[in-house]
Amino acid sequence: MISDRLTLFVIVAALGLLILVLEMVRRRALAEKYSLLWLGLAVIILVLAVARPALDRIAPVLGIYYAPSALFVTGFVGLLVILLYFSAVITQLTRRSRTAAQHIGILTERIEQIESKIKRDSDPK
Repeated sequence: MISDRLTLFVIVAALGLLILVLEMVRRRALAEKYSLLWLGLAVIILVLAVARPALDRIAPVLGIYYAPSALFVTGFVGLLVILLYFSAVITQLTRRSRTAAQHIGILTERIEQIESKIKRDSDPK
């Protein structure tokens, strides 16, 4: 009975995640390319929860003796993959931001040099 409640909870949670992600994409609060990771994770968990016989066969192969725990292991591994991907994206954005700031600094210095030269050349002596 507990595993049935647990399976029902996981199905409801996965469906809730699917709806939440789709709503966030609709409201443009989440980019489509990032939503694919969340949608993929939710679908995998949903499929494993609905296909209980498959889960019962897969869990012992992974060394998990209580099959519904495999759902949580899948979710945990999926979240680790998403976190790793977001860490890579943040690293890339940090590098781009630093480069952009350096370019802005260089361009600001050049503009100041040009403005001071124009001011010097236009001043009557």
